[in-house]
Order: sequence, then C-alpha cells, then structure tokens
Amino acid sequence: MSVPYFAYIIGGLWIVTAIFDYAYFTYFAQLKEYRFDRFRDFLTTQAGKEELFGYRILWRALLVIVLYTLLHGTLSNMLLVSCIIGIDIIAKIYCIWRKSIRRPVPTPKALLIVGMLVGMEGMMLFFLPYINILLLVLVFRWFLTAGVVLILSIPSFLAKKMYIMIATKKIARYKKLRVIGITGSYGKSSTKEFLSQILETRYAIKKTPKNTNTEIGIAKHILKTDFAGVDVYVVEMGAYRMKEIKKICDIVHPQIGILTAIAPQHLSLFGSMENIAATKKELLTSLPKNGWAITNIDNAYCREIISNLSCHIRTFGSDEEYKPDILIRDIENIENGITYRVSDDTMDHIVRLNILGKHNVFNIVPAAIAAHRIGMSDEDIDMAIEKLTPGHGSITISPYGTATIINDSYNSNPEGFKAALDILNSFSSSRKRIVITRGMRELGDLSDELHEQIGGEISFVADELIITEKDVAASLAKGVVSKYNTHIQHIYDPHELLKYVQGLKHTDAVVLIENRLHIMIAKELDIALTA
Repeated sequence: MSVPYFAYIIGGLWIVTAIFDYAYFTYFAQLKEYRFDRFRDFLTTQAGKEELFGYRILWRALLVIVLYTLLHGTLSNMLLVSCIIGIDIIAKIYCIWRKSIRRPVPTPKALLIVGMLVGMEGMMLFFLPYINILLLVLVFRWFLTAGVVLILSIPSFLAKKMYIMIATKKIARYKKLRVIGITGSYGKSSTKEFLSQILETRYAIKKTPKNTNTEIGIAKHILKTDFAGVDVYVVEMGAYRMKEIKKICDIVHPQIGILTAIAPQHLSLFGSMENIAATKKELLTSLPKNGWAITNIDNAYCREIISNLSCHIRTFGSDEEYKPDILIRDIENIENGITYRVSDDTMDHIVRLNILGKHNVFNIVPAAIAAHRIGMSDEDIDMAIEKLTPGHGSITISPYGTATIINDSYNSNPEGFKAALDILNSFSSSRKRIVITRGMRELGDLSDELHEQIGGEISFVADELIITEKDVAASLAKGVVSKYNTHIQHIYDPHELLKYVQGLKHTDAVVLIENRLHIMIAKELDIALTA
C-alpha cells in the first residue's frame, strides 16, 4: 500500500521535532552528568520547576490531550497529527528565534541516547503508526530520555569499572611517580593550576585538565596520559556524595593532600555539613603515614578533621589564634594584582603578584607548601611564585568598549564572591559599579542565609545589582542594605539581559560577572564557556 506524499512530509517534521526534543533533554542529562541525584536537585529550583511546568513537559501534554479530545473523530488521524506537529514546529521555530535551543556536547554517549530515541520513533512511524501510541510517545519524550539514560547506566557502570581497574593498574606501575591530591569546597582548580606552575619549573609534571575531577574523568585521563619520565601528578578531586573522594584516592594513591576549605558547596546533594566534611577528609585519611596533609586552619571544619590524622600535617592561615605553621598577613589588592606577607619559624617576607583576588593567597600558599614537601627549595619556590599567571577559571579583567568587565563566571561560592567584590571595590567610586549574578548553586538549606549575606556585601560596593535567576532573587534583594542605595533590577530573560549589557559598552561602568551567563551574553563579552 502506497503512503501518501503528505504523510512523508508529516513524518519528516515529526522526526525533526524528535531530534530537537531528545537533544534538549539529553543536554540537561549531560549537564547533570547523567546523575539522577543532581537532576532531582535541579527540579527543586525555580529553573527546574519552569522546565517541569513548561511547554515541553506540561503544556504540550495538555495541548495533545485537548486537541485529541476535541478533534478525534472529527478530523482524520493524519490531519490531527498534522495540527499537533504543526504547533510543535512553530514552538521550535520560536525557540530558535529566541536562541533558547539546547543541545548536548556531541560525546558518544549523548549521540547514542539521541540516536536510539530518534531511531525508535522513526521505526514506530513506519511500522507502528497508531495515533494513540505516537501521541503518547510525543508527550512522554522526557520520560523516554530518562529511561534510556537509566538503561545505559548499566553498561556505563560496567565500562566505568573497567576504565577504573585498568587506570589503577597502569598508574601503579610508575613506582617513582609522586601524586598530590587537591580537594575542597572551593579553590581546587586554582590551587591545582598554581601548584602545577610552581612544580613545572623544576619537575616533569602532569595534571588533570581543566575541571576534570571525578573518578571516571581521572581514570580516563590516566589511560590517555604517558607518565614515562613524569615526576609528579597533580590530581583535582571533586565529589557530590560520600566515598567519591576515597574512590579517587584508591586509584591514584596520593602522598600529599591539600584540603583548601570546607563550605556548604553542594550542600543540597550532601545533605549536611558533616557529610561534606567527612567526604573531604577522605583525601587526608587516604594518605600514608609518611604523607603530608596540608590545610587551611582558619576553617573550623578543617581544624576539626585534622585532629586525629596519622600522617604529617602542615597548616596555613591568617588567624594567629589557631597557630598556623604558615601565617598569612597583610593581604591587599594592588593595581593588577595582590600583595601579602607570609611567615613561619624561619622566614618572613612580602610577596607581590600579578594575580587578581585576595582569596588566591589561600590557593597559592598551600601550593607552595606542597612544592616544598616535594623537594623544591624556598628560593626556587619564591622565583616560581613571582612568575605565576592566572589559571583556568581565575578572575580576569578585560575591556568591553569603554566599560570594564570583571569575569568571575567560572563558578561561584561565598568566599570567591566576596573576593570578586573586593576587586570591584578597588575601582574608583566615580565609575558605576555593577554586579550581574545568578547567585550561588546547590547551597541547600543555607542558600537563603548565604545569599542574604552576599546581598549585604554587594550593597556596600555596587551601585546596581542585576539578578538573573528567580531562585535567589528574594534573598539577595533582602540582604541589600537600603541606606547604600544599590539599585536592584531583575532581568530573567536572556534577550533583555543581552540588551542591557550591550547598553553598557560605551559607558564608564565596571561590571562584575559572578557565575555563569547565558551563552548569548558570554559570547557578547567574549567570555569562555565552561560546561
């Protein structure tokens, strides 16, 4: 039986909508690392609720139910499907016009998910063209995506175990390789970059790239890295739940561990500060007895967990009350950099760097301590520190027309946010100082309290606050102290935000970008995007 030409057109359009939808849903799955715990947390946010109650999930389902109820039996099945797909295509065109199309990074896994689902719908169109079934598939594309992700998690789990086993055996063969692990609620990437720059002046080193810090990411990096002749491997270690740091340590077996700080980052996933502290401690308890644990003694949680370690301990901090081994004092912002004073029992000197952000002192000092433990002399370390450059994810300052952009968009946490505000505050008050932020993520029950505190800090410094996400809007606004006259704007639409940013290009404004932006604004400001 011949298929009408019109049916081919509708079938083609159906597949087009399937490609768009499955790419969109796979994008979110990939963004959350195919982890249902992270996606569940996302759905508790305002952005997550907007997705859940948006067109692709709720309103399209209602549209299909209404049209099917009203028109089934009145129109032929082909015309009914044509109406529904026609509306869906219009919705897709609108998304393209609004530049709100999302697609995953084309990894093999993402392509497999999209390919499987689109292929399934293609087969159904040809071999199972029943309108009831097809419309159910259309309505539940998000559910089908989740189902395929769940199914693929089984072979993914087995493949992951194989990667980890092979990587563990491979790195164990390099008996002389020294491994330094770095973890903490913030500052991991910066500390890794600074330490690597210091060490590479005297040693052959390898480091985990960019924001690679998971068990499988590190295993894959080990498998594709040649460690012949390498002296030191610097490994950033991240986690979203307990035991994940321990699993990384079981692969690389670090001899030195740096714990930058413990804070409520990812609190909504961990459930409590105690769980976060226990997870970060896994690095230090994995060290051998002759290993070295390096941590920030100013941090109450860090002080607590080092009390019963069996390895050597070296501490740093700025509070003399806690008697740090390395005392940090007199941290100041200077033009294009920072200066600070550092001392211990044998030395006391001032350091000047072309690195932005006072908080980076607490990333550089532990890096220097670790380099000393590896075997570098104080003189070599000092020379290397003088030549440090901002690493991946560091704060940068760049011109945007006649305006100035302070880019702290890599990530956001309370300490980093305050450090970025310090930089903003270093600019003349005669210039309009603006903060654009979507707030800080995954802070759990402390989110409102911490955003209210940051709102207060912003009001001391900024003339204008642009809030780009509804979840944090009320608490940020509540924290702004009225007497400082900080003007608050809520701009949730990326097109409106783009127009606002473009309006600053030929002004004398200084703009702090805190946390990630929509791709349109990032491209406008020439800010590198990090997935």
